[in-house]
Amino acid sequence: MLTVEKLFVKFGKSVILDDVSLEIKKGEMVGIIGPNGCGKTTFLNAVSGFVPTTSGSILYNDEDVTKWPAFKRAKSGIGRSFQSAGVFREMTLEENLTIAVEHTHHYPWWWKFSPQYKSVADELIDEALESVGLHAHKHSLAGVLSGGQLRLLELARLKLSGGDLMLIDEPTAGVSPAMRKILGETIQKLAKEGDRSIVIVEHDMKFLFNLVDRVIVFVEGKKYLEGKPEDVQKDKRLQEVYFGS
Repeated sequence: MLTVEKLFVKFGKSVILDDVSLEIKKGEMVGIIGPNGCGKTTFLNAVSGFVPTTSGSILYNDEDVTKWPAFKRAKSGIGRSFQSAGVFREMTLEENLTIAVEHTHHYPWWWKFSPQYKSVADELIDEALESVGLHAHKHSLAGVLSGGQLRLLELARLKLSGGDLMLIDEPTAGVSPAMRKILGETIQKLAKEGDRSIVIVEHDMKFLFNLVDRVIVFVEGKKYLEGKPEDVQKDKRLQEVYFGS
């Protein structure tokens, strides 16, 4: 699904990603953790095309996308969410998801005048909102939602985008403990429904270790440690990363 080889990202003289190589398999859920400033978000930005790479390669479904702009990677199936929920708060939930439907299904500009197009769009939007428990808020402005509900709306939009690789950045940031459980269940459902691959950057290790198939630890821009959640959790090197030796 995703193969990253010898990836370097530099800003000026600062090396943010240092010779990172990894693979994500189809249907796999992988978590990335590490101290602040270790390059986790930059890695997602590099894969999704939001920052240029200095050297190295990024292959998605066996196609080299290293030089592709972000919009082309998104169209090819690489979905992305950000640390700050990237939704249009002055628009309704329905309107936010309509944008995803329009672009994913390449609707013509006049589609809203067509009962056939509108019926399909309504069905897709209703199903997406139902899947994240937000259908009751369909006609509400996104700006009135809680932090956790905004995250759920983002996940619904990613689902409608139709991609098979989702990059999710800090989904539990500013989210209540009760909502974290719902977010975890929703992410698992998204992965299973479309046999999607999901990469999650997260600070909440308890949330992440209960969710993913594999954990990768970044330290100072390098891939430092990798393995199953239960193995990484017991590894003394993880304790050293966060608490010192």
